[in-house]
Amino acid sequence: IEGTSFVTTLEAAEREHIVRALQAAKWVIGGPSGAAVKLGMKRTTLQSRMQKLGISRSS
Repeated sequence: IEGTSFVTTLEAAEREHIVRALQAAKWVIGGPSGAAVKLGMKRTTLQSRMQKLGISRSS
């Protein structure tokens, strides 16, 4: 496994997983039925990952 391609693939998989959770939660990030709960992370962590991966509702 080459380093750069592995990281790119991992980021793409993480991005897809987060987007699917957001879609399932109707783009609600926090709260009891929000995407963060579905992903098992804090709302602030999810927001940070979304920013890092360039995920927004319009993307």
